[in-house]
Amino acid sequence: MIQRLSSVTLTFYNLTVLVLLMGAGVLLNISHKAAFTRMNEVNIFSWLNATWHTDPILVVWFFLLCLTAGILLINALCCSLARQLSLAKRSGRMKNWLFFILHCLFILVLICHGLILVAGEKQSRVNLFPGQAHAFGQYEIQVSDVVFTDDRQILTAPKKKQRQLMTRKNIHIHENFVLLTLLKNKRILASKKVMMLSPLRYKSVQITLIKFVIHPSDNQQADNQQADPLEPNHQLGVVLTLTHNFLNRFFFMVYGVMILALAGFTAMTWKRP
Repeated sequence: MIQRLSSVTLTFYNLTVLVLLMGAGVLLNISHKAAFTRMNEVNIFSWLNATWHTDPILVVWFFLLCLTAGILLINALCCSLARQLSLAKRSGRMKNWLFFILHCLFILVLICHGLILVAGEKQSRVNLFPGQAHAFGQYEIQVSDVVFTDDRQILTAPKKKQRQLMTRKNIHIHENFVLLTLLKNKRILASKKVMMLSPLRYKSVQITLIKFVIHPSDNQQADNQQADPLEPNHQLGVVLTLTHNFLNRFFFMVYGVMILALAGFTAMTWKRP
């Protein structure tokens, strides 16, 4: 039984099905974009509970994807124990041991992927303005100030045009930031100037800056009175993603080690023509 589960044939067919399911996901995303976006914003159990009544086909697709990934995990585990480990012991060669370690790291990555889906807490698209606070589980996030030094008309542009304007020439990520404070039971745990690609991290909590926004009432006033969005009376805010998962750091560490091991294995087995 273990020999069948560790076979390369099973690996091939399993990977083929996985690629087809991921391709189907790309097509489903076109007609179910809102549901797919929601999947990345909330806990997976909340998403399944809400989506089953509105888009059951997505839930079926998700279960098939998880089932295929689970079979791939079992296949990799059996292959590592039944084939790669015994081969490494018999040969004693470094490249065979490294190949076995690669299998083990891949198994850890798959397990972490699965656990991250069901563990922890996540909130996306949290809009906050200076002076506001937001409860996140047992924590509280406070916004002290928001600074955006670039052209604010970028923030009020239509979404399609906004993406075109979001270039390094127009947006200076190190000059635009939000001052955040993380508290627990009224006690300050961390405080940081958060920028794009530079989140606030405290143990298993991560607060990521997604984008800057102008208060909706200010946008409406600008439309009605043709006011200039550059005026200082227009209040700037931010959109944040909040995550609390003890596996995040471990997952990225294992992923990084796997990439280094793969690079080492490639260099070791590289044959010049």
